[in-house]
Amino acid sequence: MSNRISQFQDFQLRNADQQLGDELLARGARMRLAPTRNPDTGAISAPIDFFGGMAITRFGLQNRSGSADLIVGIGMRWRNEFWRAGQWDDSEGAAAFILDDVDAKDRDTNDFALQTATNNDGFVIAAYEPFNWVSIDVTTAGADAGATSDAVVQYSNRAGTGWTALATNQSFTDEFTYTNTAVGYGVGELVFVWNPPTDWGKVTVADATMGGVPLGMYALQVRTTDAPAETAALATAIEVGSLLAVENVDDSGTFGMETCFLRDPMGDAIVAYFSTANAGNSVYAEWVHAG
Repeated sequence: MSNRISQFQDFQLRNADQQLGDELLARGARMRLAPTRNPDTGAISAPIDFFGGMAITRFGLQNRSGSADLIVGIGMRWRNEFWRAGQWDDSEGAAAFILDDVDAKDRDTNDFALQTATNNDGFVIAAYEPFNWVSIDVTTAGADAGATSDAVVQYSNRAGTGWTALATNQSFTDEFTYTNTAVGYGVGELVFVWNPPTDWGKVTVADATMGGVPLGMYALQVRTTDAPAETAALATAIEVGSLLAVENVDDSGTFGMETCFLRDPMGDAIVAYFSTANAGNSVYAEWVHAG
């Protein structure tokens, strides 16, 4: 028997609920990995709890935002073990990527730096598979009274040996890129949603170009090319995941499937996306536990 979701959603994707569960549409079954013994040392590992094993079997998303060209989608949040996050210190060459997983995946306030006061620094999100969305809870806004701060997005190229600039038509929602602004990243949810391009490749070299981003991962790099003069933006937590999305849903129109089996083995929860947030936007979905 399937489980059912039927509710309104007044935010774009995750609101400020990253690494929490209050705003999730649904979570998979809680599972526990049993302790294991290391045959060499005799040490026993701690048991690990995780959520997962879900499949969406039917859904409908309704646009009630008043906009005639909304982008909507439904998908999964990925478990934390499948992705990495850290800062990009551009001056450090082959060591430009600084892993900061703990700060990205906990709820301590203002402990993940999105930028610095130095041009070309920023952050990187990387995962073992191509991801469709990133949601960040920004808790300290960037500030530049001169309104000159700029930020750009790049992704690891097909060969995994360099970076490709994000084209303007490649994303559904890109709140990472901005030009000549006083507040580049404001407080609240910061969203990036796209269909991964075919030339997005796994990192294959450990050199200054790729900055030590983990090998074998698809990387998304966000650099502040003109750093904010007063305050650099900071975040509390990050999440990534997969998503099935469509464009140009009319006002009061819907996107849905009567019969489907949308499963992501890396997912532990169901999420919905609306490019324009509105208290009237609604989600209906049926889902089952799936191994």
